[in-house]
Amino acid sequence: MGGLTGLHRVLCGLVVALLVGAGPAWGSTPFQRGMVSITLDDGWPSQFTGARPALNARGIPATYFLVTEGIRNGWIGYMTVPQIQTIIAEGNEIGAHTMTHRNLTTLSATEVETELRDSQAWLKTQFGLTAVPSFASPYGAYNASVLSTVQKYYGSHRTVNGGQNFKDSNILQLRAYDVNSAVTVNTVRGWIDSAAADGSWIILTFHQFVSGTPTQETEINQANFEAILDYLQTKNLQPVTVAQGVALMDGLTGDTSGNATVYDDATGDGFADWSYATHSLADRTVVHSGLTSISAELDGWNALFLHHNTGLAANQFSALELWVNGGTTGGQGVRLAFYDGSQLLGSVRLDAVLGHPILAGTWQQVVVPLSTVGLSTGTVRDIYLQDATGADQATVYFDDIRLLKAGTTPPPPPTPAFSLYADGLGAGIDDWSWATHNLSSSGIVHSGTSALSVELDSWSALYFHTSAGVDLNRYKTLSMWVHGGTSGGQIARLILSNGSSFLGEIRLDQALGHAIQPGTWQKIVLPLSTLAVSGGTLREVYIQDQSGIDQGTLYIDDLQLLP
Repeated sequence: MGGLTGLHRVLCGLVVALLVGAGPAWGSTPFQRGMVSITLDDGWPSQFTGARPALNARGIPATYFLVTEGIRNGWIGYMTVPQIQTIIAEGNEIGAHTMTHRNLTTLSATEVETELRDSQAWLKTQFGLTAVPSFASPYGAYNASVLSTVQKYYGSHRTVNGGQNFKDSNILQLRAYDVNSAVTVNTVRGWIDSAAADGSWIILTFHQFVSGTPTQETEINQANFEAILDYLQTKNLQPVTVAQGVALMDGLTGDTSGNATVYDDATGDGFADWSYATHSLADRTVVHSGLTSISAELDGWNALFLHHNTGLAANQFSALELWVNGGTTGGQGVRLAFYDGSQLLGSVRLDAVLGHPILAGTWQQVVVPLSTVGLSTGTVRDIYLQDATGADQATVYFDDIRLLKAGTTPPPPPTPAFSLYADGLGAGIDDWSWATHNLSSSGIVHSGTSALSVELDSWSALYFHTSAGVDLNRYKTLSMWVHGGTSGGQIARLILSNGSSFLGEIRLDQALGHAIQPGTWQKIVLPLSTLAVSGGTLREVYIQDQSGIDQGTLYIDDLQLLP
C-alpha cells in the first residue's frame, strides 16, 4: 500500500472508491478449510531481511506486491533484482503494485493503463514469469474505471478493505487487513480465529519491519510479526499465496444490481468507520444475516458515522435499507442523517419510519425512500445513525445497510405486532399509572413468566405513555388477555389517546360481550374500526376503573397491536 499516514488518509481520502454496479465484495460460502495469505506491499528491503527469514523458517509462502520502477531503477528503499529472484526461487508469488505507486483514481485512463500494463510486462520479462495474475492498487484507491482496466490484465485485485473472503466473494475486491503500527497482535489473533471458525480466507498486508518501536504507521515490530506467524501455526489454517487462494474461489466478479453496500459484515467499498460512539463492527451476538452486525451504544448525541471517501451521487439511488434490533430493551431514539461533508442533506428518526418504537429482541426492516427526506440531488459523503435523545440508551444493533439503486422499488417492510405489554412493558413504553399495580406478577400468568396485576379502585388507572408515538395507520386490531382473579366482574374502560384527545374507548366487559370472568383467562380481540379509530398517533393507553369503588385484582397479559 505504501507509506500513507493516517492524516493523509483523512485529508486525501485515499482508500477505496465504491464500485457502483459491481455489488459487494463479501460472500458467504465457506472453504473446506480456512486460509490465510501474507502479502507484503511495495518491495521494502526489510521484507527481504526481516519478513522473509521468518516466513521461510515456518514454511509460509507470501505474495510480494512490487512497485516496479523502484526495483528496476535501483532506488533506495526498494529490494534489488537479485533479492527478488531469490524470493521467487523460494516459492513465493510476485504480484504487481503499479509502476510508480500513484493513486490510480487521480490518473487518466491512459495513465492507468500504462501503470497496470507496464508493471506486469516488466515483471514477466525481467524474472521470466509466465503470468503475474495478482494486483493490489496503491493506497487501496480504485473506482469502476480502474477495476475495468484491472480486469483486462489481472485475475484478481486485492483491496485494503478489512474483512474475510469466501468462495463466492468478488475476486476483483478481495478484502485484506492492513496490519500497521496501530494494530495489536491480539487484534490479528482475533482475525485468525474468525477465519478458522468460519472457513474463510483472510489476507494480511504488511509493509516495513523494524527491530524496535515503530516510528511510522507502515512499520511493524519484527517480534510482533513473528508472534503472529507463530499463532497462525497453532490454527488449522491453510497458508496460500493470493493466486492460490483465488484458484479455490468461484471466480465471481460481482453483480449488476447497482446497489451500494454501506455495511454487510464489514463496511462497504469506499466507506470508512469514523464513528464517535462506543461500537463494534464485528458483533457476533445479535446478527440478522451473515456472520456479524454493528452494535452501538448511542448516548449523549454520539453516532455511528460511516464516511464515503469519494462521495455518492444521490440521484443514483432511490432508498436506504437497513435492519435494526433493539437488543434487550428497545425503544432507542435513533436519527438517520445524510451529509455532504458539513451540509445536512436530509434526516429522519427510525421510529418515525417504523411507525412505532424500535422493538426489543427482534430484527425490523427500515426502508427510507430518499425522496421522503428531501434527498434527490447532491453528493452523499456521510451517513450517520445518531442518538436523538441526549440520554444514555441501551445497545442497539444494525445490519445489512445498503443504498438501493435508482428505479428500485423495495417491497414494503413487514409490520410486526407491536407489544404494549408481554412479561414487561414494550419498547419505548413508560409507566405513568396511578393505580396500585405490579408489572411482574408471577402468580397468574397467561404466557411467559409474568403478567400485569392491577387494583382498579376509585377511578384509578393503568396509564402507559410513549413519547415516540405509534402510527395506528399500520395496525388494525388491539389484542389482550384478561383474567378476573378470584372475584371477576371488574368494570374498566380502555382508552386510546394521542396525548391531547381521545382516539377511541370501550369498556372491557362490552368488548368481551359479558362480564370479566373469575379464575380464567379470556381474550379480547378489538378491531380498531369498532372504536372509530382510522389512524392517528397513539401516545397514551389507559385502562381505568369505571365503578368508583374498590374492585378485585385484575390480571392483564399479552397486550399488543396487530398489523
